[in-house]
Amino acid sequence: MPMRGLSDKRRPDFLPDSSIVTEQEKREIVRRAYHYRCGYCGVHEEEVGSELEIDHFQPRSLDGGEDWENLVYCCTACNRRKGNFWPSERASTRRRLLHPQRDEVSLHLREEIDGRLVALTETGAFHMERLQLNRPPLIALRRTRHEVAFLRDGLKAAQDEQTQLRQRVGTLEQALEDVLNQLARLLGS
Repeated sequence: MPMRGLSDKRRPDFLPDSSIVTEQEKREIVRRAYHYRCGYCGVHEEEVGSELEIDHFQPRSLDGGEDWENLVYCCTACNRRKGNFWPSERASTRRRLLHPQRDEVSLHLREEIDGRLVALTETGAFHMERLQLNRPPLIALRRTRHEVAFLRDGLKAAQDEQTQLRQRVGTLEQALEDVLNQLARLLGS
């Protein structure tokens, strides 16, 4: 199951030098690059009712810079759970967070129909646990998204069927009119 907002690559082709744009411009570029969704859990601004935050993937306190690759648009909950985390050089490469645009998240996590995420790798398990990506509101949101997608598919199928039925009714009405015209000609002769 695809994880909206968790696995697609979103960086625009051209980004200005991050040191020459204003903070407001930088924020807007990052928002658009992430399609207004949290890079970690995929929640959309509209779903939380406000703009999200800019996270420094490698924290500034640990020499993380302001370059585009280090800026992640994320919700307050994920930003707080991530905190100042950055793996030490001695740490296992599996005990790291997935970068929303550099890592192929779908190789590490899978979304189930019930809204839960399942780790496919040790790195995915660490990422999921650190950010608590199976917290109840996220599971409910993903489940609701599945239900909405199911209802949209059903509506689309019903609309397609309605179109076909209207065409069939039109064909039958034309055939009936032809039969009535033939009958009128036969009765009139």
